[in-house]
Amino acid sequence: MQIRIFLYIILFFFISCLTAEAAGESIALRYPSDNTIMEFGLLGISLYVPEGSAELIKAKVNGKDILNIIPGLRYECFTLPLALGLNRINITAIREGNRVYDLNLNVFRRSDLVSEYMKAPPGFQKNYFHMKDHEQCIKCHILKAREFDKKPISPMSFAAEAFDRQTVIAATSTCYSCHNKIASYPYVHGPVAVWSCLSCHDKGSEPKYSVRKPDSVVCFGCHIEQKNDWNSKKFTHGPVTIGKCTICHSPHASEYPFNLYKPTWNLCVNCHSEKANGKHVLAGNFFSEGHPTRNRPDPVRTGKKLTCASCHSPHASNSPHLWAFDVKSLFELCQKCHNK
Repeated sequence: MQIRIFLYIILFFFISCLTAEAAGESIALRYPSDNTIMEFGLLGISLYVPEGSAELIKAKVNGKDILNIIPGLRYECFTLPLALGLNRINITAIREGNRVYDLNLNVFRRSDLVSEYMKAPPGFQKNYFHMKDHEQCIKCHILKAREFDKKPISPMSFAAEAFDRQTVIAATSTCYSCHNKIASYPYVHGPVAVWSCLSCHDKGSEPKYSVRKPDSVVCFGCHIEQKNDWNSKKFTHGPVTIGKCTICHSPHASEYPFNLYKPTWNLCVNCHSEKANGKHVLAGNFFSEGHPTRNRPDPVRTGKKLTCASCHSPHASNSPHLWAFDVKSLFELCQKCHNK
């Protein structure tokens, strides 16, 4: 009898502790941590929201309202856009008209393209989601690559007409449920379009799913013709020389053709800032105004706009000036357009 009473007391104490713990549960950020460095323009947020703890979740980035969520899950996961440099993120929770949670989070988006954003401020560090095990996510998400992900697919299948996009996604992608927004742009890289993520990401790497460096080691696995062509040239553009394709190209998707991070002219003057006045070649020599580098139609490429790439190859050339045509002199280059 005494043993039974003792067991009841223990059981009552245990239940009381669980109840007290449940009652004390509060909203908490699971990912990312403060002062995190990110490489791309989308940030995944994982927020622990106990049932009944909030009626509305609000998120701001750099003071701008981004989204409102009516929580319905124990873990609310959502994506926020990141600008280059420091991003100040604010997440608040509202219940019965009162603010019950208020979080300020700093995330730095670095870039090899813009010099001022190459290096993060002191105290920031990389903390990618797949760098650590996130056991709490396993209930809803598959965090390990499956047989479906063990591609690559033949590059011939990357063309849009070669597959039913939704069927491919539903049938084969482990990554889609969390990372689907990376493909929500007009121009999508082939492997992303068919969710062949392991064509580039290495499941055996450290950190997990990172991409081998330099970029060209991975890129030339598919872009074989470009590799052979550029290697046959005498001169290569700086990013090509060091194998950093992702300085200029997004490996996922972009607003611009060729998956560029910016329109061609704007991209070039990030490094070649001395050309940013839009005048080039003849300035100070024959004509004071110089030759235009934009805001004109391209005489050679019908329907295209004049850009730096109208005259220069962004990858490789037999000319030390990286001329886009196989010509022997500047005058011969000019004649490609001025042929009358």
